[in-house]
Amino acid sequence: MKKKLSLADALEDGLAKENRRVVSSWRALVILRRATSKTPSHRRRWVGSPTPGNIKSILRRLAENGELAALPHLPQLYRITSPYARTPIQEDEILLELHPYATLGFLSAFAFHSMINDLPKELHVTIPEQGSGGMIPSGTNPDDWFGLDTVPGRVVDKINKLPIHWHRLTSTRIFGQEEYSPLGYPVRVTTPERTLLDGLLRPEWCGGMENVLRAWANYKDLINLNVLGELVDRFHVTVLCQRVGFILEELGLSHTSIEAWLSRSHRGGSSKLAGNLPFAPTFSKRWMLSINTPVDALHSEGT
Repeated sequence: MKKKLSLADALEDGLAKENRRVVSSWRALVILRRATSKTPSHRRRWVGSPTPGNIKSILRRLAENGELAALPHLPQLYRITSPYARTPIQEDEILLELHPYATLGFLSAFAFHSMINDLPKELHVTIPEQGSGGMIPSGTNPDDWFGLDTVPGRVVDKINKLPIHWHRLTSTRIFGQEEYSPLGYPVRVTTPERTLLDGLLRPEWCGGMENVLRAWANYKDLINLNVLGELVDRFHVTVLCQRVGFILEELGLSHTSIEAWLSRSHRGGSSKLAGNLPFAPTFSKRWMLSINTPVDALHSEGT
């Protein structure tokens, strides 16, 4: 006779499929609800699906039995103690359990997409200004949330001593994100094209303008120009059109939208390549843009 499945078994099986080493109370609830619906009652040792009201006590009991271990300073987050989960826990794995609508962006996204060589000593994360921003937690589907309330996200100052910079986005700026699974579990990150554009809009959050231009040079052969053009137009920011057009031409790249972007170009108080730096006399007449930062990095790929 086969051994009946325990709550700990069901939770471990669900987490192992995605190589997860950390679990939150909301994810445990989703996994155990799935297991309850898929496992016949005679094959499991629990009766009825866990609820938001009892999931915390279930996890505490599993922790007391040594099947989970509470993470210090992070209430309601637990480390998996199974042998498969004994590799070091990554900060992004904790992040998405802590705030299920978080997205790695800016400098962190540059590093994730290997656009820069240095490993940042801080995390840059975008979250919706309000609520979930129309997203559902990574690694779940809409059916998982039938009958459940939206999970509130939590913010902290640090994860594993790594400082976190939280950037709140309005609903109109929540686009250009995807889930990637380099280590088995999904992580939400801005796409390469969105990441490059964010660098031009907020270079101070990406290690500075030189770092941003170097990222463009390093990634130029992998840019999806059609996706890039669609995102540029979605921002509705004229100076972004000017910056992208100038950079693409410096890199020897072209796009069908360049002529349309040129027609929108005009001299103005914000028409400069680096928005966070003062105007400079060096000027692109074609793009009506003050080139107020060195652009050598655009021509030094791989440095």
